[in-house]
Amino acid sequence: MRLSLFPALWILVSASLAMAAPPTPLPAMLQHAQAAQQGQLQWLATLVNQSSNTSDAQGVRLVGELVRPRLEALGFETHWQDLPAETGHAGTLVARHPGSRGPHLLLIGHLDTVLPADTPSGRFQLSADGKTATGSGVIDDKGGLVVMVGALEALQSVGELNDAAITIILTGDEEQAARPVSASRRALIEAANDSTIALGFEFSLAPDEMVIGRRGLDEWIIQSSGQSRHSSTLFAPDSGTGAIYELARILDALRQRQADFPGLTLNPGLLLGGQQVSENAEGSQGQASGQKTIIAASALAHGDARFSDEGQRAAARDMLQQLTRTSLPGTRSQLQWLPRMPAMTATQGNLALLDAMSALNQQLGGPTLHAVPPANRGGADISYIANKVKAALDGLGPWGQGAHSKQETLQTESLPWATARAAALIWQLQHMTP
Repeated sequence: MRLSLFPALWILVSASLAMAAPPTPLPAMLQHAQAAQQGQLQWLATLVNQSSNTSDAQGVRLVGELVRPRLEALGFETHWQDLPAETGHAGTLVARHPGSRGPHLLLIGHLDTVLPADTPSGRFQLSADGKTATGSGVIDDKGGLVVMVGALEALQSVGELNDAAITIILTGDEEQAARPVSASRRALIEAANDSTIALGFEFSLAPDEMVIGRRGLDEWIIQSSGQSRHSSTLFAPDSGTGAIYELARILDALRQRQADFPGLTLNPGLLLGGQQVSENAEGSQGQASGQKTIIAASALAHGDARFSDEGQRAAARDMLQQLTRTSLPGTRSQLQWLPRMPAMTATQGNLALLDAMSALNQQLGGPTLHAVPPANRGGADISYIANKVKAALDGLGPWGQGAHSKQETLQTESLPWATARAAALIWQLQHMTP
């Protein structure tokens, strides 16, 4: 139904540079971003050194309070959208810049670092030559926050932020959204309903890539049960095959059938088997107990599903359901499918944004930008709302390696560059006719 909007968006984006009043502010914004690099690194160190694992609500909140005054100084009105205390999550920082020029833009980032609850954060460290920096969240997504705020400051430096219509959503639980998602992503969804274009400030792996599509992410749990008998009776009519063999049957069939669905991966990340099993899903841990001389009575596999579109999501769920319906002798299995994050479909509108960004990047002296294959990038907050706006683009943050670890590594030269090109894209879009 939205396809009719994409040609118009393409024309508007492509023509917007010509429509913008001269002189072009691109060189001035680049100069501002380059001059601000040391300040950006210092602020990034402050953000990284404030631990903010998703389960650390207080730490996540403190990161938000470090960002909040920078946004308010730019004219944004800010507030927290809290979550119920029992979720253990910090909620969402919302910032709105009242304005009427151009289409309403939605900028998206997150305040937390995606690490297990008991994992100490890696502190900020700058290499001796100053070319790289390491630390938890240095690219994902504290580096993205620095780029986002820096781009807005660059726009303000040339007088191009005054009447901009922008909403910023900074979530506190990016890949582990509190349940129900309708509550933890309410601010994001409401902002998308009032916006025309969404820009995500997730990291990139290289300076010449952007994201116009992402695979979706769900979870699944398979629990198998069997008869607890002495191992000498294995396969006998009264004993059957046991829970571990039953679960192994399902997982092996799953391995073979995935080849029929290009772009789909179903990964069993945690496997437990024995007489008794228990999982602490929040802590990504489990326990199993049993004896080698006793047929396993319980087995559990907890995995994720990454899919290219809604059709593939449904096909994966149906495949798992079929595999659990027919069990080996003396066993039974059941599936629990947990919807988490929809796919961000690569659309013509998203491609138009990429082309516009690529042209600006080249004007600033950078390379042609290309789209990362959706199968190469996992879910992100932009995925929840990409189908609610005319176009969406992600990967506007800095580039580096090692996301979701204590040794995330930032290429420091990417901070001013990503800042300048993000500012250029926002400037161009603000000069479009909404």
